[in-house]
Amino acid sequence: MTTPIRTRVFAYLWLGLCVLVFMAPIAWMVLQSLKSPIDAIAVPPRFIFTPTLDNYVAVLTSRGFQEAFLGSLTVAVFSVGIGLVLGVPFAYALARLPVPGNEEISHFILSTKMLPAIVVIAPLVQVYRQLGILDTHVGLILAHILIVLAVIVWVMRGFFEGLPRALEEAAMVDGVSLPRTFVSVILPVAVPGLVTVAALSFILSWNDLFFALTLTSSKVKTLPLFMGTEYVGFLAVDWGKLSAAGLLAIAPIVVLVLVLQRYLVRGLAMGAVK
Repeated sequence: MTTPIRTRVFAYLWLGLCVLVFMAPIAWMVLQSLKSPIDAIAVPPRFIFTPTLDNYVAVLTSRGFQEAFLGSLTVAVFSVGIGLVLGVPFAYALARLPVPGNEEISHFILSTKMLPAIVVIAPLVQVYRQLGILDTHVGLILAHILIVLAVIVWVMRGFFEGLPRALEEAAMVDGVSLPRTFVSVILPVAVPGLVTVAALSFILSWNDLFFALTLTSSKVKTLPLFMGTEYVGFLAVDWGKLSAAGLLAIAPIVVLVLVLQRYLVRGLAMGAVK
């Protein structure tokens, strides 16, 4: 049954409107990043101007931006890596092993994601102060593990439940132990789900501002914290440099999604996110 032309036209118009709404802020950031300081604050806004790359040069050569970029990358990579090492086996155990109360455990893990971060920040700061890990990469990585672990466990549990049990049964018939079955049989099949959850967790860690703002002060800086303090003054905002820094900050996420697009589509299609 063919779709009526009027319905298809309406669908394309609606999709085009949605794309326009979502891309408008990005397009505005691109324009602002190419403007001189005078053009960036002009009223009314100038859409015809002489573009310049001075803002990008200033941001890229800034020592603060370089340190913040490296800080964000370090925290995101380690938090996602440790989160996967801890969360993926836990998710498999909840999905396949007869763990008493596994449904309750799964929902408790999901509830930790629903809990506002501000609720736990006061005791977390006190514990960090006692351990001496305030304003350190280790402390921020531990906090980000809390952010990504619930996502990893919940999503991978759903993915493992969607895999046929015949995979484990065939391996057990051949005398393969459960740990080896998990490493050699299940994980290779679960690559789309692992890539999907790793990308989602990386984005969550990369975008975090709250924990970076409350658990660090001067020794550790991430990109969200740097951009919120470096280009925003008491009486003025450097819109050109702020826009350039924002575009450079989202560049790794865009590259990550483009590179892993094939795996992300497979992971989502196979039920990695319910």
